[in-house]
Amino acid sequence: MARTVKGPDVGQFIDSLLGAADACPTVIVLDNASINHGIDETTRERWLLDHKALLFYLPPYSPELNKIEIVWRQLKYRWRRFVTWTKETIDAELADLLAGYGTEFKTNFS
Repeated sequence: MARTVKGPDVGQFIDSLLGAADACPTVIVLDNASINHGIDETTRERWLLDHKALLFYLPPYSPELNKIEIVWRQLKYRWRRFVTWTKETIDAELADLLAGYGTEFKTNFS
């Protein structure tokens, strides 16, 4: 059943990831969505001690560091005429874009 993701869901998701991970140090990169900031200090300390996991928050507005923002920027320019597309065409275009991320579609930070 589909539902809205809430703050506690984020903590449970990270718990499940860390429970299935190996013992390597892990950095979990989060954007600044409000649901990502509800993780209490005790939980963050437990993740650090038990799993060598640290949370890292992206700067408040940094679309150049957020992969989905890079994908949306590419889509904006490729999909200008998409109002006439079928669902299948949109699915194929999205699959093509995601397959080309990092090879055909790149972002230059210089």
